[in-house]
Amino acid sequence: MHEVRVRKADGRFQPFDRRKVIRTCMKLRVGRIEAERIADKISKMVYDGIPTNEILSAIYEEVKKIRPEYEHAHDLREAISMMRPKPDFEYFIGITLSSLGYRVESARIVDGRCIEHEIDGIAMKNDEVLMVEVKHHVNPHTYTGLDVFLAVHSTLRDLMDGYRLGLHSYPFTAALVACNTKISQHAERYARCVGIRYMGWRYPRAFALEDLITRHKLYPITMLKILKRDHVERLGDKGIVTLKQLIEIDVDRLTEILEISEKEIEEIKDKARAILG
Repeated sequence: MHEVRVRKADGRFQPFDRRKVIRTCMKLRVGRIEAERIADKISKMVYDGIPTNEILSAIYEEVKKIRPEYEHAHDLREAISMMRPKPDFEYFIGITLSSLGYRVESARIVDGRCIEHEIDGIAMKNDEVLMVEVKHHVNPHTYTGLDVFLAVHSTLRDLMDGYRLGLHSYPFTAALVACNTKISQHAERYARCVGIRYMGWRYPRAFALEDLITRHKLYPITMLKILKRDHVERLGDKGIVTLKQLIEIDVDRLTEILEISEKEIEEIKDKARAILG
């Protein structure tokens, strides 16, 4: 039997894997039996060279029949790419690290031995003190490359020297690169060699951004189709970047921020609750 290949966003081909369809469905909180049924249906419609985004669209259409709330939601990966790099995605990474038990301090300027450095954040847990570098790509299929990790390693070494000289009070133990994309093979090899930790899309499992979002229900507000762009930006300016935060805020406060009616606020909250389940 001829093997059916799918074409990824970067142009590479790989064999169609029915198990990936099942995993995607279950991440959208579809039960195993229904996920198997959807996978069977998708398996019959795929053809050699089918783009992965066509498969994802077909999955969403089937999932909407079971979970109609997704009619009002963007795909998670797309929603993350729709966030502003600063401050929204930086806030989002801070919230994600907090959900893992880290105490997070926001962006600041810290003196190294040679120069001062503007860093995106500091994450602390037990004996760990991580220098956090946040990288956001509008195109979610772009790879975060080696240049980022080379620069981060250089900055970390200068900051460690700065601490030893008493120029700041953070005893950094490692660096963490947090991004919304996958990481190039060269970047991954280098990171492992020099001990830089990284949070990327689906890999590695310990810091896989997609898994962390679904596990802790850290869905971004950009998933909501009902929210206009200026609504997203107004909320982001107040540090509100997840659906959890959105539903917890008082209606009067949201009315003040978004300058829309209470009825519209309640509709937004209802759709957010539906996605959160």
